[in-house]
Amino acid sequence: MGLSNFFIIFARSLIKTDYMAKRRDLKKDVDYLCDELRLESLGCLLQPEINDAKYAELLERIDWLNTEFRSRIQSASVKADSRLAKQYYKQLREDFNAEVEEIYAELKSLIVEKSEN
Repeated sequence: MGLSNFFIIFARSLIKTDYMAKRRDLKKDVDYLCDELRLESLGCLLQPEINDAKYAELLERIDWLNTEFRSRIQSASVKADSRLAKQYYKQLREDFNAEVEEIYAELKSLIVEKSEN
């Protein structure tokens, strides 16, 4: 299975925005990207030598990512000051992008491990 860079570029462009999005839209973006990560990970199941423990850990991390960032979006209490809100959501986007890239790298290494065996 060849993982394309399209997914990671799309993830960056979807979450990296210069405008303030609504919470609902941010949550939808997080859900969408986590679903895409899950779909990318399904290709691992087609390979019989997959390490089930690592795969399960990867799926748990994707679920954690979805839950954690939806929670962080929902619990933000920076409405009063727009400058603080922009800083908060900018940091949230950076954290999310970093996590997505880490999970994607783990997924890619899991697939590379499989093809080397």
